[in-house]
This record gives sequence, C-alpha cells and structure tokens, in this order.
Amino acid sequence: MFRFLQTLVCVGCFCFVACSKPKPPTPLVSVTVTPVLQQNVVATKEWVGLLDGYQNANIQAQVSGYLLSQAYKEGSSVTKGTLLFTIDSRPFQAALAQAQANYAKAVAQAQLSQITLERQVQLFKTKVTSQQEYDTAYQDTQAAIATAAGMQAAMQAAQVNLDYCTVTAPFDGVVGTATAQIGDLVGPGGSTSVLTQISQINPMKLNFAITEAEYLGAADVLAELQAGSVAERAGQLSLTLADGSVYPEKGKFDFVNREINTSTGTISVTALFPNEKSVLRPGLFARVTAPVEHIENALLIPQAATVEVQGNYFASRLGPNNVVQPVPIKLGPTQGELVVVRGALKAGDKVIVEGIEKARAGTTVQPSAYVPASPAMESASAGHE
Repeated sequence: MFRFLQTLVCVGCFCFVACSKPKPPTPLVSVTVTPVLQQNVVATKEWVGLLDGYQNANIQAQVSGYLLSQAYKEGSSVTKGTLLFTIDSRPFQAALAQAQANYAKAVAQAQLSQITLERQVQLFKTKVTSQQEYDTAYQDTQAAIATAAGMQAAMQAAQVNLDYCTVTAPFDGVVGTATAQIGDLVGPGGSTSVLTQISQINPMKLNFAITEAEYLGAADVLAELQAGSVAERAGQLSLTLADGSVYPEKGKFDFVNREINTSTGTISVTALFPNEKSVLRPGLFARVTAPVEHIENALLIPQAATVEVQGNYFASRLGPNNVVQPVPIKLGPTQGELVVVRGALKAGDKVIVEGIEKARAGTTVQPSAYVPASPAMESASAGHE
C-alpha cells in the first residue's frame, strides 16, 4: 500500500513538471515589404478606336463614256497624278474641235467688227455718218467681242471634259478594288460613277470617342496638347492592335471635335500614327492609350499591396517594431503594376505586398524586401531609393 502511494506521488510530480514546462514561441509571419514611391505621374486611359485614312476619296467619272483601260494594280500604292483609268475620249475630242472652230469664227467676226468701228469713228468725226450709225457699229463690235469670249469659255469647257477622260490619283495613297470593268458605260450621277477608292495611309487617323465626364476630366491635358507644337504632341499615344501586339510607332494627338454627340453623350478625338510600312489599314479596330491627367508628387504602391473590404481599400503599413498597421486609402490611376494611392501613407512608408492575408492588425511580422516581377517597377523602386 505504501509503495502504491509512493508511485502515485512520483507520477503526479512528473505530470506537474511536464505540465509546467513553457511552450515554444509562435513563429512570426513572414511578409515582403516595399517603400511607398513618390514621383510625378502622367495618368493614362484606354479606349477602342477605328483606324481611317488621313485622306479618303471616291474616284469618280466626271464625264459619260465607255471605260477603255485600267492602268493600276488593285491594292497598290500610287503617287499623285498616277494614271488610273481612261475613258473613250473621241466624242470629247470632236466637241473640242467644234468649240475651237466656233471660237476662231467668233474671233474673226469680232476683228471685223472692230475694223468697221474704227472706220465709223473716222467718218463720224468728219460728220459723214450719223450718231445712230456710229452707235450701231459700236454695239455690234461689243456684241462680237462678247460672243468670242463665250466661245472661248465653251472651248475651255470642252478641254476640261476631254481632260476628264484621263482619271488620275488626286494624292499619294493606296488604291482599292475597281468597281467598274473595261467596256462599262460610266458617268456622273449613275451607279457606275464611282470607279474605285483611294486612301492616304501615312499617317493614319485613329478616331475614338470619350464620354463627357472623361472629356471634362482631361480638358486641361487636351487643351495643352492642342496648343502645343507638332513636336510637343509627338509620342504621346500608344496603340494595341487586335492580335494583342503593341504597334511599334507612337502616335500624336491631332484634334478634338467641335461638339458633344447628344445621342451618345460622347465627343470624338482624332490621333495620328505614322505608317511607313503600311501595316495599318482603314477599318481596323485598335485600343489607344492616351494621357488624361498630370499628377504631381503622386504616391504609388504595388496593386498587390491593396486589400478591398466592402468597397473600401486598405494597405498594411509596417509600424515600429514591425507591427502591422492597416491604413485606409483611395485608389487612383494604375501605372503598370503600380497604383496611385491617396490617404495617410507617406513617401518611404513600408507596405506589405506578399503575405498580407496573414498579417493581421497589431501583429508583429518578419519583413523582407519585395522583389518586383516587372523590371520597369524594379527600376522605379531603385530610382526612388
């Protein structure tokens, strides 16, 4: 019995010693942190736009006649004055010849009337002829001169119609598919008046629409761009094509339309993009990225450092002794992986980027430097430091 009691005492002592042994400390949560950057930011926004030629024209037949030839290859580039089509010119050559003959006859008649008038003047001075005879000669001469002028105008019109039989390119550009075939009767006002289309594709226009609110928010930037020189406008815009590729040439702002479209509540903006290699064509859709706001001394943090809670945004700042401090913020425009923030943060404050879901308010964490995935962001951080 005594040994049994002794055994119980020993076991109880062992349990007491075991239970009173201190627990090991809980390991700290590991997080990565990065300093809040401060720099000037040009905020940008993206819109979908439609590409169009800098100049576009329908090549039309100005006179009626049979189409004799097509002198260009469809889809080819041509220069101003390049021959595109010829129309049967024989009727117009005959009309010109008739007009030239009528003009020559009218000139001869006017010369005869002038000679007669000069004689009448001498006779009138010597009182041989009456005032009425002189007046008649004078009026006949004036009428003959006017008739000659009319015949000259008719001859010039005939020459213009003959020139219209040769259809040339009005400017440098790319010519499209011919809508009339050799032998077709073409002419103004008919279904075959348009022979083809031509577009100047260097530079290319990009037309896109922005809302009233976007226009008002970017009015200062747009006014600054519109007032600037051509050199100052260059390189402001970037273009992303339908396949996701970024067009290598930067574009420039051209102009804002004069009015808001009351049906859509938008206003049209036009930009110009160089197109030396003719990659861009009218009718292509593309996304344009354009500056909308200049923000001085903006504060930026990685987008991954922000947390949304019921529509409100927070960042976790690293306080003294590495204690987590949630800070309410408001988000601004994005800059790649970074986002502009407004709130209680200051330049140089360290915010948690990775491990933020485990870093609760008031807890102590084990920080390490955040390594950006983007080289551009890494260089921005280095520049800030």
